[in-house]
Amino acid sequence: MSGFHVLNMNKWICFALIGFAGISIDALAGEPAAAGDDLTLGNFFSAGWNQSWSLRNSLPDGAPDLPLFHAATNFLFRGARTDYYYQDNLSKTGVDNVQFLDEYIDYAINQRFMVSLFGNYTWVNHIATPDQDGAGGGIMGRFQLVDTPTASTSLNLRVDLPDKSIGVGTTKLSAAITGWQDLSPLGLGRTGLYYDIEEDGEAGNAASGVARNALGYDIGLAETWTQACAPLGNLTSFVEFSGATNMDGNQRTETQLTATPGVQFLFCKRNLVMLGVDIPVTHAAPERDVYRVSYIYCF
Repeated sequence: MSGFHVLNMNKWICFALIGFAGISIDALAGEPAAAGDDLTLGNFFSAGWNQSWSLRNSLPDGAPDLPLFHAATNFLFRGARTDYYYQDNLSKTGVDNVQFLDEYIDYAINQRFMVSLFGNYTWVNHIATPDQDGAGGGIMGRFQLVDTPTASTSLNLRVDLPDKSIGVGTTKLSAAITGWQDLSPLGLGRTGLYYDIEEDGEAGNAASGVARNALGYDIGLAETWTQACAPLGNLTSFVEFSGATNMDGNQRTETQLTATPGVQFLFCKRNLVMLGVDIPVTHAAPERDVYRVSYIYCF
């Protein structure tokens, strides 16, 4: 795991656990947290491991816990997810556009652990040099740390294999803390708060001066306008603010920030569609915009 900052990762994981995993909006609103089947850090080793998986229901008039584009999903799941994006690059980069397609198969083993297998394909269209394309993939494990009707926190551990066809010769190792809070107990309607913090490290041979470790972060707000049983179920508008900062290399501390407005909805109960666009906030971004669409089928 050369170049992978394990100490830095442990620092950020501990920070996120202390700062987020123990927060309860119920407590902030002066109401006791629900008992029973709630999963918490306190019963991490004693609850959920021998329970069959089932999706946690949110409060009747509360915000549902939903997937987004950038913030890693914080709940366990059984289903398939397909993501596509088209990245319109600036001409100064030498790349005209990038297209990316991936497919996830997610399977929750029990109430505490989920495994995800994924594959992807990338097309890089250059302006003056030959185009590139190639396939990648990997595996991810998700541990449910907290799961209540108004809060969820998980730990995601992920491995992305090299895609040498497009010049990626390293294996990416990632750890992320991701979470969700229902803000409806504070009188804010069906609004959900999402967050994550992630450290990525590159293992393997890379060019000298290239950043091998990066810190990613995301915060999002989502407002749900319809019930799940409506023709456009859980119609939700959202906005995410995400960033990534290089932790080493010749461009250490370089940061890219992005705003992503989007919308999502359910149809036929088991099908979810998300549409959105990444808008660069930092002037040094290599692209103009990134157009995204995702489709999720729930088993």
